Amino acid sequence: MNDTTEQRMSHVREGADPRCLRPGEAGELLAGAPWRRLVVLGDIAVERTAEHVEGYGPSPWYDRVATALGDAAEGLAYLNLLGRRELRAAQVRSGQLPAALAFRGDLALVCCGTAYTPDETLDMYGLTAELVRIVAPLRDAGYDVALLGSYQLAGWPGLPAGCREQVAEQQKRVSEQARAVALRHGTLYIDLASHYSDTEVAAVWSRDRARPNSLGHAVAAAAVVRALGGRPAAAVPTARADRGPVRPW
Repeated sequence: MNDTTEQRMSHVREGADPRCLRPGEAGELLAGAPWRRLVVLGDIAVERTAEHVEGYGPSPWYDRVATALGDAAEGLAYLNLLGRRELRAAQVRSGQLPAALAFRGDLALVCCGTAYTPDETLDMYGLTAELVRIVAPLRDAGYDVALLGSYQLAGWPGLPAGCREQVAEQQKRVSEQARAVALRHGTLYIDLASHYSDTEVAAVWSRDRARPNSLGHAVAAAAVVRALGGRPAAAVPTARADRGPVRPW
């Protein structure tokens, strides 16, 4: 079997999975998309190949989204600032935000609030304040921004039973605060956990239980592309004068 045949067969299940993008769907949704400069920043580790699940392609969700946007807008510039796992939102702000602003892009995907563990006391006020300190400068610089919520771990079999309620409550609070920040600043909030059932949680995680596998990345990419391509219009702040109006969400 040659490489082309293997690659085609590796995507058979993905193309038939309603949680994932069907063939040609991204092009339909993103036709006419205005974005030409994409930046991704946040507290998740960068990985170029996800753990393989038979029938699903290996690319991580952010590269998938960049590819879809690049197909819709020839010449897309893509800056990936993700670096290592277990960053805090304050570290994202101090270490990644300056580069994002210097990039002078028009679309930012922001993933924050995923790095807290069950044995930590979550500083919700601090997390919310840091999200604002990340999102507000991006919006002031003319970016459209999408905040991404993490996969929910409460139903994950690898989590000790005694921690599940605590983790569920913690993640619920993070999601609520991220939604509030998104609403306040005219950005999009994408809840990845809403795209699979509680019984499917284990299926989207790699064996080390620390990152999504190729199925998880395919589902996440579909959620982002569908959100970018199908959101309702709403008033948003005026962009920088040198870029023109921001695309309404």
